[in-house]
Amino acid sequence: MRTKVTGYLTQKRGFYYVVLNMPSDIKGKRIRKTLSTGLSTARNMTKAKEVMREMIREANAGEEVHGVMERKAVQSTAPESSSPRPDMLFSDYLQFWLQWKRSTWEEVTYSGYTANVNTWIAPYFSQRGTKLNEINVLDIEMFYAHEKNTRNISGNTVAHYHANIHKALVDAVRLKLIPHNPASDVERPKKDNFVASYYTADELMEMFPIFAGTKMELPVLLAAYYGLRRSEVVGLKWSAIDFVNKTITISHTFERVNVDGKAVDISKERTKNNSSFRTLPLIPEVETALIAAKARQEKQRKQCGRSYCKKYLEYICVDDMGNLVNPNYISGNFSNILRKNGLRPIRFHDLRHSCASLLIKNKIPMKDVQVWMGHSSFATTANIYAHIDTDSKQEAADMISACISLSGSPDKKVGKKSPPKRSA
Repeated sequence: MRTKVTGYLTQKRGFYYVVLNMPSDIKGKRIRKTLSTGLSTARNMTKAKEVMREMIREANAGEEVHGVMERKAVQSTAPESSSPRPDMLFSDYLQFWLQWKRSTWEEVTYSGYTANVNTWIAPYFSQRGTKLNEINVLDIEMFYAHEKNTRNISGNTVAHYHANIHKALVDAVRLKLIPHNPASDVERPKKDNFVASYYTADELMEMFPIFAGTKMELPVLLAAYYGLRRSEVVGLKWSAIDFVNKTITISHTFERVNVDGKAVDISKERTKNNSSFRTLPLIPEVETALIAAKARQEKQRKQCGRSYCKKYLEYICVDDMGNLVNPNYISGNFSNILRKNGLRPIRFHDLRHSCASLLIKNKIPMKDVQVWMGHSSFATTANIYAHIDTDSKQEAADMISACISLSGSPDKKVGKKSPPKRSA
């Protein structure tokens, strides 16, 4: 009887890999095969498990199993240099499109598109043999229904898939491969109503000691006090701190993404948008932590000598060996650390929401909150945090109640005057 293939997930350099326990060879030696899922460890556990199950299923069916990069090559029957054809598989066209447009996108954009296409979109349409010149509205809507109903994917994620498919087909029309873009006629997937989760001031105070003295201390403090995005936290440099004028300037970002199966560091001397570039007052508690961190880093550098990493000397959030704190480590471990210490688990990004909620609940005008958070528009701030502004809503309710009172005398109701007295 043939031994069944089993497997498990492991993590390397911020990404999930599948380790398959293959049947023993003729000498009885157990064979293990490690394959990349192409998924980062940041909130992708469910997707990674599904990829693992599919790989195990393929192996037990006697099929050749490939990692994300090898799978990409197997799926694409057309070489990169070949011209796309109207009758080619839609999945092959998507592979052509990714390589054709790659030079026009930033690495972060390319990484996101590649993950969506190679992991979910292309395999779905490849399995069904859908051709580029035959794909229609029903095909696309059936894919969205499959993602939402079978895989239980959020509306936000399906909306990202829609954006990828729509853009790819726009270019197919431009290349005159198809006469019309069917994705334009598809009912656009509705995004889920987002309600930000956040910690109260008391919960934050209970949380801070947990991370004190660890490589997560500064990322947590910066996210909670300033509402910084993860890329802004990791990208923060010592040159951004003005200890004389007591300011902190958010002007640099750092991200680590998966590009063609490899972890790529993307450092930018700019922020997400123009509004995200901002200079804020240096809060005393944060200043104290920064001074202590700077002294600790200088001490570690001297003690470790040549072993100390010199690549990230400009950066604030590094470990004791000078290595930059991995962005995926921050997101992937934050909730688990909270849970292990008996605290309500929230995402690392929810510290940003916690900061905004504290500002709003303490009567800071929404326009000032927008500037502090670095939102591109007032509408963004208002839409995300409108549900938090309960105090102003209560003030409005009290005003309405005072103006329109059912308990007052008829003569005192708003806009009503007593009739004039008649003379005898």
